[in-house]
Amino acid sequence: MFNKINFYILVKFFYSFLFTILVLSSIIFIGDFVEQFRKSAGKDVPISIILQLTIFNFPNLISYTLPITSFLSALFAFLNLIRNSESIVISGMGMSNLKTLIPPITLYFLIGVSFILLANPLISVFDDKYSDLKYEYIDRVDKFASITKDGLWLKQSNYENGLNSVLYAKNTENRGETLYNFMLLEYDKKGAFYGRIDGKKAELNEGYWKMSEIQITPKYGESGYQNSLKYNTNIKSEDISDGLSSPSSISIWRLMTFIYFLEELGYSAVDFKMHLYELISLPFYISALVFLAFSLVQGVRQNDRFSKVIISSLIIIFFLYFVANLLNALGSTSQIHPVLANISVPLITFLIATIILQYFELRRRKII
Repeated sequence: MFNKINFYILVKFFYSFLFTILVLSSIIFIGDFVEQFRKSAGKDVPISIILQLTIFNFPNLISYTLPITSFLSALFAFLNLIRNSESIVISGMGMSNLKTLIPPITLYFLIGVSFILLANPLISVFDDKYSDLKYEYIDRVDKFASITKDGLWLKQSNYENGLNSVLYAKNTENRGETLYNFMLLEYDKKGAFYGRIDGKKAELNEGYWKMSEIQITPKYGESGYQNSLKYNTNIKSEDISDGLSSPSSISIWRLMTFIYFLEELGYSAVDFKMHLYELISLPFYISALVFLAFSLVQGVRQNDRFSKVIISSLIIIFFLYFVANLLNALGSTSQIHPVLANISVPLITFLIATIILQYFELRRRKII
Protein backbone atom coordinates (compact mmCIF):
# COMPACT_ATOMS: atom_id res chain seq x y z
CA MET A 1 0.00 0.00 0.00
CA PHE A 2 2.85 2.37 0.85
CA ASN A 3 4.38 1.92 -2.61
CA LYS A 4 1.02 2.50 -4.30
CA ILE A 5 0.47 5.71 -2.35
CA ASN A 6 3.93 6.93 -3.27
CA PHE A 7 3.34 6.15 -6.92
CA TYR A 8 -0.05 7.90 -6.85
CA ILE A 9 1.48 11.05 -5.33
CA LEU A 10 4.36 10.97 -7.81
CA VAL A 11 1.95 10.75 -10.77
CA LYS A 12 -0.14 13.65 -9.41
CA PHE A 13 2.93 15.88 -9.18
CA PHE A 14 4.25 14.77 -12.56
CA TYR A 15 0.97 15.72 -14.27
CA SER A 16 0.98 19.04 -12.42
CA PHE A 17 4.53 19.70 -13.66
CA LEU A 18 3.61 18.84 -17.26
CA PHE A 19 0.54 21.08 -17.18
CA THR A 20 2.45 24.03 -15.65
CA ILE A 21 5.39 23.81 -18.04
CA LEU A 22 3.00 23.49 -21.01
CA VAL A 23 1.14 26.68 -20.01
CA LEU A 24 4.32 28.66 -19.29
CA SER A 25 5.99 27.36 -22.46
CA SER A 26 3.08 28.54 -24.60
CA ILE A 27 3.21 32.01 -23.06
CA ILE A 28 7.01 32.21 -23.41
CA PHE A 29 6.97 31.01 -27.04
CA ILE A 30 4.34 33.55 -28.11
CA GLY A 31 6.04 36.34 -26.14
CA ASP A 32 9.47 35.60 -27.63
CA PHE A 33 8.05 35.37 -31.15
CA VAL A 34 6.61 38.87 -30.72
CA GLU A 35 9.95 40.06 -29.31
CA GLN A 36 11.95 38.58 -32.23
CA PHE A 37 9.48 40.18 -34.62
CA ARG A 38 10.03 43.55 -32.90
CA LYS A 39 13.84 43.19 -33.07
CA SER A 40 13.71 42.41 -36.78
CA ALA A 41 11.43 45.33 -37.64
CA GLY A 42 12.75 47.29 -40.62
CA LYS A 43 15.44 44.71 -41.43
CA ASP A 44 13.49 42.66 -44.03
CA VAL A 45 13.90 39.45 -42.07
CA PRO A 46 11.73 36.61 -43.49
CA ILE A 47 9.02 35.26 -41.21
CA SER A 48 10.64 31.81 -41.47
CA ILE A 49 13.88 33.21 -39.95
CA ILE A 50 11.92 34.91 -37.15
CA LEU A 51 10.28 31.57 -36.41
CA GLN A 52 13.67 29.84 -36.40
CA LEU A 53 15.07 32.46 -34.02
CA THR A 54 12.13 31.84 -31.69
CA ILE A 55 12.52 28.05 -31.85
CA PHE A 56 16.28 28.11 -31.26
CA ASN A 57 15.93 30.57 -28.36
CA PHE A 58 12.98 28.72 -26.81
CA PRO A 59 14.86 25.91 -24.94
CA ASN A 60 17.20 28.42 -23.30
CA LEU A 61 14.27 30.52 -22.08
CA ILE A 62 12.55 27.42 -20.70
CA SER A 63 15.70 26.52 -18.78
CA TYR A 64 15.55 29.85 -16.95
CA THR A 65 11.94 29.19 -15.90
CA LEU A 66 12.53 25.61 -14.69
CA PRO A 67 12.84 26.56 -10.97
CA ILE A 68 9.67 28.70 -10.94
CA THR A 69 7.85 26.05 -13.01
CA SER A 70 8.84 23.39 -10.46
CA PHE A 71 7.75 25.55 -7.53
CA LEU A 72 4.36 26.51 -9.00
CA SER A 73 3.54 22.97 -10.14
CA ALA A 74 4.46 21.56 -6.71
CA LEU A 75 2.44 24.26 -4.92
CA PHE A 76 -0.64 23.59 -7.08
CA ALA A 77 -0.28 19.83 -6.57
CA PHE A 78 -0.07 20.19 -2.77
CA LEU A 79 -3.10 22.54 -2.75
CA ASN A 80 -4.99 20.11 -4.98
CA LEU A 81 -4.35 17.26 -2.53
CA ILE A 82 -5.79 19.43 0.27
CA ARG A 83 -8.80 20.67 -1.72
CA ASN A 84 -9.83 17.14 -2.76
CA SER A 85 -9.30 15.80 0.80
CA GLU A 86 -6.69 13.42 -0.58
CA SER A 87 -4.17 14.56 2.02
CA ILE A 88 -6.60 13.42 4.77
CA VAL A 89 -7.05 10.03 3.11
CA ILE A 90 -3.30 9.61 2.70
CA SER A 91 -2.75 10.50 6.38
CA GLY A 92 -5.44 7.99 7.33
CA MET A 93 -3.45 5.29 5.59
CA GLY A 94 -0.59 5.88 8.02
CA MET A 95 1.52 8.15 5.86
CA SER A 96 2.88 11.17 7.73
CA ASN A 97 3.17 14.65 6.25
CA LEU A 98 6.93 14.43 5.84
CA LYS A 99 6.67 11.04 4.12
CA THR A 100 4.25 12.65 1.65
CA LEU A 101 7.13 14.90 0.65
CA ILE A 102 9.41 12.04 -0.45
CA PRO A 103 7.79 11.26 -3.86
CA PRO A 104 7.69 14.88 -5.14
CA ILE A 105 11.20 15.62 -3.86
CA THR A 106 12.47 12.51 -5.67
CA LEU A 107 10.57 13.40 -8.84
CA TYR A 108 11.79 16.99 -9.04
CA PHE A 109 15.35 16.06 -8.17
CA LEU A 110 15.34 13.58 -11.06
CA ILE A 111 13.85 16.26 -13.34
CA GLY A 112 16.76 18.52 -12.42
CA VAL A 113 19.33 15.78 -13.06
CA SER A 114 17.68 14.86 -16.39
CA PHE A 115 17.76 18.49 -17.42
CA ILE A 116 21.51 18.72 -16.73
CA LEU A 117 22.49 15.47 -18.42
CA LEU A 118 20.04 15.34 -21.33
CA ALA A 119 18.41 18.71 -22.02
CA ASN A 120 21.44 20.95 -21.41
CA PRO A 121 23.54 19.55 -24.33
CA LEU A 122 20.56 20.09 -26.66
CA ILE A 123 20.04 23.64 -25.34
CA SER A 124 23.72 24.46 -26.01
CA VAL A 125 23.34 23.40 -29.67
CA PHE A 126 20.17 25.47 -30.09
CA ASP A 127 21.75 28.49 -28.38
CA ASP A 128 24.72 28.32 -30.74
CA LYS A 129 22.43 28.26 -33.77
CA TYR A 130 20.40 31.12 -32.32
CA SER A 131 23.55 33.24 -31.90
CA ASP A 132 24.60 32.59 -35.52
CA LEU A 133 21.17 33.56 -36.88
CA LYS A 134 21.01 36.62 -34.64
CA TYR A 135 24.41 37.80 -35.87
CA GLU A 136 23.41 37.28 -39.50
CA TYR A 137 19.87 38.68 -39.58
CA ILE A 138 19.36 40.91 -36.52
CA ASP A 139 22.75 42.36 -35.53
CA ARG A 140 24.10 42.12 -39.10
CA VAL A 141 27.71 42.46 -38.04
CA ASP A 142 30.69 40.26 -38.83
CA LYS A 143 31.85 38.08 -36.00
CA PHE A 144 35.59 38.56 -36.19
CA ALA A 145 36.57 35.90 -33.67
CA SER A 146 35.36 32.57 -32.39
CA ILE A 147 36.89 30.99 -29.30
CA THR A 148 35.96 27.34 -28.84
CA LYS A 149 37.51 24.32 -27.17
CA ASP A 150 39.14 23.53 -30.55
CA GLY A 151 41.10 26.77 -30.53
CA LEU A 152 40.95 30.36 -31.72
CA TRP A 153 39.50 31.28 -35.12
CA LEU A 154 39.86 34.81 -36.50
CA LYS A 155 38.26 36.32 -39.60
CA GLN A 156 40.19 39.36 -40.77
CA SER A 157 40.96 41.67 -43.68
CA ASN A 158 44.33 42.86 -44.96
CA TYR A 159 43.83 46.51 -45.96
CA GLU A 160 47.14 46.51 -47.86
CA ASN A 161 46.40 43.80 -50.45
CA GLY A 162 42.59 43.66 -50.10
CA LEU A 163 42.58 39.97 -49.17
CA ASN A 164 40.37 38.34 -46.56
CA SER A 165 41.77 35.58 -44.39
CA VAL A 166 40.94 33.06 -41.68
CA LEU A 167 43.54 32.64 -38.95
CA TYR A 168 43.56 29.56 -36.71
CA ALA A 169 45.70 28.65 -33.70
CA LYS A 170 45.25 25.86 -31.19
CA ASN A 171 47.74 27.27 -28.69
CA THR A 172 47.53 30.90 -27.61
CA GLU A 173 48.61 33.24 -24.83
CA ASN A 174 47.96 36.79 -23.64
CA ARG A 175 44.17 36.63 -24.17
CA GLY A 176 44.59 35.40 -27.73
CA GLU A 177 46.99 38.15 -28.81
CA THR A 178 49.93 35.73 -29.06
CA LEU A 179 49.48 32.68 -31.29
CA TYR A 180 51.64 29.57 -31.61
CA ASN A 181 51.79 27.12 -34.50
CA PHE A 182 49.18 29.09 -36.43
CA MET A 183 47.69 28.66 -39.89
CA LEU A 184 46.37 31.49 -42.08
CA LEU A 185 44.28 30.92 -45.22
CA GLU A 186 43.91 33.84 -47.65
CA TYR A 187 40.99 34.43 -50.02
CA ASP A 188 40.32 37.08 -52.64
CA LYS A 189 37.17 39.21 -52.73
CA LYS A 190 35.36 36.54 -54.76
CA GLY A 191 36.11 33.92 -52.10
CA ALA A 192 38.68 32.03 -54.17
CA PHE A 193 41.69 30.55 -52.38
CA TYR A 194 44.77 32.78 -52.71
CA GLY A 195 47.43 31.33 -50.41
CA ARG A 196 48.40 29.88 -47.07
CA ILE A 197 50.80 30.94 -44.33
CA ASP A 198 51.98 28.62 -41.56
CA GLY A 199 54.08 29.97 -38.73
CA LYS A 200 55.55 29.27 -35.34
CA LYS A 201 54.47 32.49 -33.63
CA ALA A 202 52.31 35.58 -34.27
CA GLU A 203 51.90 38.61 -32.00
CA LEU A 204 49.08 41.14 -32.42
CA ASN A 205 50.17 44.78 -32.59
CA GLU A 206 48.28 47.93 -33.56
CA GLY A 207 47.05 47.15 -37.09
CA TYR A 208 49.26 44.16 -37.85
CA TRP A 209 50.48 40.71 -36.83
CA LYS A 210 54.19 40.23 -36.26
CA MET A 211 54.82 36.72 -37.56
CA SER A 212 57.99 34.70 -37.13
CA GLU A 213 59.41 31.52 -38.69
CA ILE A 214 56.77 31.30 -41.38
CA GLN A 215 56.15 29.17 -44.46
CA ILE A 216 54.30 30.90 -47.32
CA THR A 217 52.41 28.68 -49.77
CA PRO A 218 50.89 30.62 -52.71
CA LYS A 219 48.07 29.27 -54.87
CA TYR A 220 50.55 28.87 -57.72
CA GLY A 221 54.29 28.43 -57.38
CA GLU A 222 56.61 27.01 -54.77
CA SER A 223 56.53 27.52 -51.02
CA GLY A 224 58.94 29.94 -49.41
CA TYR A 225 60.38 30.41 -45.93
CA GLN A 226 60.79 33.74 -44.09
CA ASN A 227 62.16 34.55 -40.66
CA SER A 228 59.56 37.25 -40.04
CA LEU A 229 56.59 39.00 -41.64
CA LYS A 230 54.48 42.04 -40.84
CA TYR A 231 50.92 41.06 -41.81
CA ASN A 232 48.32 43.86 -41.80
CA THR A 233 44.98 43.21 -40.09
CA ASN A 234 41.78 44.95 -39.03
CA ILE A 235 41.57 42.80 -35.89
CA LYS A 236 41.75 44.51 -32.49
CA SER A 237 42.24 42.92 -29.08
CA GLU A 238 38.62 43.63 -28.09
CA ASP A 239 37.41 41.78 -31.21
CA ILE A 240 39.05 38.62 -29.88
CA SER A 241 37.36 39.04 -26.48
CA ASP A 242 33.98 39.46 -28.19
CA GLY A 243 34.47 36.06 -29.81
CA LEU A 244 33.94 34.22 -26.55
CA SER A 245 31.07 31.76 -26.70
CA SER A 246 28.20 32.42 -24.31
CA PRO A 247 28.14 30.07 -21.28
CA SER A 248 24.76 28.66 -22.32
CA SER A 249 26.18 27.60 -25.71
CA ILE A 250 28.63 25.21 -24.01
CA SER A 251 27.18 21.92 -22.76
CA ILE A 252 27.98 20.68 -19.28
CA TRP A 253 30.03 17.86 -20.81
CA ARG A 254 32.46 20.40 -22.33
CA LEU A 255 32.37 23.16 -19.71
CA MET A 256 35.27 21.92 -17.59
CA THR A 257 37.51 21.56 -20.65
CA PHE A 258 36.46 24.98 -21.96
CA ILE A 259 37.11 26.65 -18.59
CA TYR A 260 40.62 25.18 -18.55
CA PHE A 261 41.13 26.32 -22.16
CA LEU A 262 40.03 29.89 -21.37
CA GLU A 263 42.34 30.10 -18.37
CA GLU A 264 45.19 28.87 -20.56
CA LEU A 265 44.37 31.71 -22.95
CA GLY A 266 44.57 34.17 -20.09
CA TYR A 267 40.84 34.96 -20.01
CA SER A 268 38.68 35.06 -16.90
CA ALA A 269 36.44 31.99 -16.90
CA VAL A 270 34.33 33.13 -13.94
CA ASP A 271 31.08 33.40 -15.98
CA PHE A 272 31.55 29.84 -17.23
CA LYS A 273 32.32 28.61 -13.71
CA MET A 274 29.15 30.32 -12.49
CA HIS A 275 27.17 28.55 -15.21
CA LEU A 276 28.75 25.18 -14.37
CA TYR A 277 28.00 25.41 -10.64
CA GLU A 278 24.54 26.77 -11.36
CA LEU A 279 23.78 23.63 -13.38
CA ILE A 280 25.21 21.34 -10.70
CA SER A 281 23.17 23.04 -7.96
CA LEU A 282 19.93 23.06 -10.02
CA PRO A 283 18.48 19.72 -8.75
CA PHE A 284 19.10 20.80 -5.16
CA TYR A 285 17.53 24.21 -5.76
CA ILE A 286 14.44 22.65 -7.34
CA SER A 287 14.14 20.20 -4.44
CA ALA A 288 14.43 23.07 -1.95
CA LEU A 289 11.64 24.93 -3.78
CA VAL A 290 9.41 21.84 -3.56
CA PHE A 291 10.11 21.72 0.18
CA LEU A 292 9.19 25.42 0.35
CA ALA A 293 5.88 24.75 -1.43
CA PHE A 294 5.20 21.92 1.03
CA SER A 295 5.91 24.20 4.00
CA LEU A 296 3.66 26.99 2.73
CA VAL A 297 0.56 24.76 2.52
CA GLN A 298 0.88 23.34 6.03
CA GLY A 299 -1.42 25.98 7.51
CA VAL A 300 -4.10 25.48 4.85
CA ARG A 301 -7.34 23.62 5.49
CA GLN A 302 -9.73 22.13 2.95
CA ASN A 303 -12.25 24.99 3.04
CA ASP A 304 -9.69 27.79 3.29
CA ARG A 305 -9.10 30.25 0.52
CA PHE A 306 -5.76 29.74 -1.17
CA SER A 307 -5.15 33.43 -1.88
CA LYS A 308 -3.01 33.92 1.25
CA VAL A 309 -0.76 31.03 0.29
CA ILE A 310 -0.36 32.31 -3.27
CA ILE A 311 0.42 35.87 -2.11
CA SER A 312 2.93 34.57 0.47
CA SER A 313 4.50 32.40 -2.21
CA LEU A 314 4.91 35.31 -4.60
CA ILE A 315 6.55 37.46 -1.90
CA ILE A 316 9.04 34.72 -1.03
CA ILE A 317 9.78 33.94 -4.70
CA PHE A 318 10.49 37.61 -5.44
CA PHE A 319 12.77 37.71 -2.40
CA LEU A 320 14.63 34.59 -3.58
CA TYR A 321 14.88 36.08 -7.08
CA PHE A 322 16.49 39.20 -5.61
CA VAL A 323 18.90 37.13 -3.52
CA ALA A 324 19.80 34.91 -6.49
CA ASN A 325 20.56 37.94 -8.69
CA LEU A 326 22.62 39.55 -5.93
CA LEU A 327 24.67 36.40 -5.38
CA ASN A 328 25.07 35.95 -9.13
CA ALA A 329 26.44 39.51 -9.42
CA LEU A 330 28.83 38.92 -6.52
CA GLY A 331 29.97 35.61 -8.01
CA SER A 332 30.39 37.02 -11.52
CA THR A 333 32.61 39.81 -10.20
CA SER A 334 34.65 37.31 -8.11
CA GLN A 335 33.66 39.01 -4.84
CA ILE A 336 32.58 35.60 -3.59
CA HIS A 337 33.52 32.15 -4.88
CA PRO A 338 31.24 30.82 -7.67
CA VAL A 339 30.54 27.67 -5.65
CA LEU A 340 29.37 29.71 -2.65
CA ALA A 341 27.28 31.97 -4.89
CA ASN A 342 25.38 29.00 -6.31
CA ILE A 343 24.93 26.78 -3.25
CA SER A 344 23.72 29.70 -1.14
CA VAL A 345 20.35 30.01 -2.93
CA PRO A 346 19.25 26.37 -2.30
CA LEU A 347 20.47 26.66 1.30
CA ILE A 348 18.59 29.92 1.89
CA THR A 349 15.46 28.41 0.31
CA PHE A 350 15.75 25.33 2.53
CA LEU A 351 16.25 27.53 5.61
CA ILE A 352 13.14 29.63 4.83
CA ALA A 353 11.09 26.48 4.24
CA THR A 354 12.29 24.99 7.55
CA ILE A 355 11.37 28.17 9.46
CA ILE A 356 7.88 28.26 7.90
CA LEU A 357 7.35 24.56 8.63
CA GLN A 358 8.47 25.01 12.22
CA TYR A 359 6.15 28.01 12.61
CA PHE A 360 3.10 26.02 11.49
CA GLU A 361 4.11 23.11 13.73
CA LEU A 362 4.34 25.39 16.78
CA ARG A 363 1.02 27.01 15.88
CA ARG A 364 -0.59 23.59 15.56
CA ARG A 365 0.58 22.79 19.06
CA LYS A 366 -0.74 26.21 20.14
CA ILE A 367 2.67 27.23 21.44
CA ILE A 368 2.51 30.48 19.45
